Amino acid sequence: NVMIYFNGQTKREVILRVLANLKPGGHFCIGHSESLSELDIDLIQVAPSIFRKA
Repeated sequence: NVMIYFNGQTKREVILRVLANLKPGGHFCIGHSESLSELDIDLIQVAPSIFRKA
C-alpha cells in the first residue's frame, strides 16, 4: 500500500523491477486504493487488485 505515495515514474520503476523477477503466470497483488490503469504493462487482471503476468 505504499505505491499511492509514489509519483508516476517511481511507481512504474518499482513495478517493473518486481515484474522482472515474477515468472510468467505469477500473481501481482496491489492495495485496494492503488491502480495500475495509467501504466502500459503486460498484466492481466484476474480479480480486483490481483493481476497475473502474461
